[in-house]
Amino acid sequence: MNTPRPEVGLITADPTPTLLGLLDVLGVDSIVIDAEQTGITAAQCTDAVQRLAGSGVRVGVRVPELRDDCLLTFANTGADELVLPRVRSVSELEAAYRATRFPPLGERPRQVSRASRYGTEYTHVPVLSVLFETVEAVDAVREFAAHELFAGGWIGPTDLVDDLGRHDRAGELDARVQDVIDVVAGAGHPIGLPAPSAARAGEVHARGASRSAIYWEREVTATLRALVAARGTEAQGSAQL
Repeated sequence: MNTPRPEVGLITADPTPTLLGLLDVLGVDSIVIDAEQTGITAAQCTDAVQRLAGSGVRVGVRVPELRDDCLLTFANTGADELVLPRVRSVSELEAAYRATRFPPLGERPRQVSRASRYGTEYTHVPVLSVLFETVEAVDAVREFAAHELFAGGWIGPTDLVDDLGRHDRAGELDARVQDVIDVVAGAGHPIGLPAPSAARAGEVHARGASRSAIYWEREVTATLRALVAARGTEAQGSAQL
């Protein structure tokens, strides 16, 4: 069984050219573009894929929803990975697989797109990662991990704690997160978890997860907050002179 190597990447809903260029220069492992309820379009995702082509930075997209046409649209961007939100059952993973695979494995049309090298090569298909953020998904983690189509996942603790709360199980968050990590990693699959900050990314790996992701906007906010605080400290020091 191969153990995935630890990775660090970003999650963002703001894939600007500057940010994408920095990822290329610095050699960051991956970026997940959040297109769920953010207004990010498939065209923006295609642009990110094109800008990072050949860089070694893997591009993932958290898709807006699990409808076949939505999955197909984002698969056609050429993204390396599609993160599937609000998954509740293995049957939804199976349906997503059929929608994003060319015949005979699936039902995906052979469209001229970035993913097909504009109609010249129909071999690229995205990895499908389950986002464990529902009670049903975490309760079925062993079924997912043993399924032949399962290729790994991410944990969404913010939405998961809300869903656990709706089932009067909010106190189980830490245990359920650890269970998903242990089961998925134990089966040899990659499993990712958001880190509290860039400085604490190692805490995710210490729990056994192979992928640590930092929310870019949250990290920028923390940096700007520190700058504002420093300005206030300098002003106070000047007043005392």
